[in-house]
Amino acid sequence: MLEIQNLTRRFGASLALDGASLDAGPAEVVALLGPSGCGKTTTLRIVAGFESADSGSVTLAGRDLIRLAPHQRDIGLVFQDYALFPHMSVADNIAYGLRRRGMAKPERSRRVTEMLDLVRLSGLDARRPTQLSGGQQQRVALARALAIDPRLLLLDEPLSNLDAKLRHTLQGELRGILTRIGTTTLIVTHDQEEAMALADRIAIMAQQGGGGRVLQIGTPREVYEQPACRFVAEFLGSALWLEGRTEPGGFVTSAGTRLACAPPRRMARAHGLLIRPEALRPGPPGEGENLLPAQVLGSRYRGAAILLDLLVEDRAPVSLALPHDAGIPSPGERLTLAVQPGACLAVPVEAG
Repeated sequence: MLEIQNLTRRFGASLALDGASLDAGPAEVVALLGPSGCGKTTTLRIVAGFESADSGSVTLAGRDLIRLAPHQRDIGLVFQDYALFPHMSVADNIAYGLRRRGMAKPERSRRVTEMLDLVRLSGLDARRPTQLSGGQQQRVALARALAIDPRLLLLDEPLSNLDAKLRHTLQGELRGILTRIGTTTLIVTHDQEEAMALADRIAIMAQQGGGGRVLQIGTPREVYEQPACRFVAEFLGSALWLEGRTEPGGFVTSAGTRLACAPPRRMARAHGLLIRPEALRPGPPGEGENLLPAQVLGSRYRGAAILLDLLVEDRAPVSLALPHDAGIPSPGERLTLAVQPGACLAVPVEAG
């Protein structure tokens, strides 16, 4: 459905995009996830037609979009700040694109009613945006983008203006809406939880070699459990990263600890060892395979658990969640961490 190939974009001496490529299939939701400055918003703006590419291609259902004006691309867009018209009612905001397309009033009214039902705002059609909550404004913006029945929906940080609790609630609602409408969707976000909750696949972007690139694209589970490189491993979720070398059937850390691990998915000049914190637990004192020495730096109360901040092998930081009834060691104490068998993964340092 959507094909983005080798996009390059410069802003003066700055290389915003350096050969970025990704795709999204029919009815698929793909999230562009990465830190600020990685090129994800530039990618979305090129797809929308608000920025031009220096090179590369963008096609939608086989149609070349690069030379088309934004209104010719059959795309719906929800802006980060929603961009609702404050002088218009909810119904008129939703109907805006339909009026621009010359849809007859009876059909337009029917479509607006459908959209209000879809986003659960029935009965609020006469209100102005200023009379709505942030979550309701977000849903009006989504309804307006979907009213024109676009081939592609673009969402630019769709939940970033909301408080944490409302953002969590609307993640489920938004995912349900996207599933029901079946529209191919591209989401830009820097929020890992949001990307994993909303997307069928996630494209991890970063500045590598001077320009923004897609380092890995895969399902949330794939990019979390099988990261392509160190950046992906550490950016998505919490990670314990240990330097060392791979050996047959295992990995030896720089401190000499041997851990059984799965072989790397691809060969590279250098590998590190990835262990997710959920695979660690306090173990018996002493040395041995799959046992790591650690020092306690401190602890933090986090409601459902206590986060224990540790320094592993005197060099690698990690935070371990413990239940409230567990004995919490004091700062400076040393302990041993046991690693679950099969939880270690050798990962290339650099993306391929």
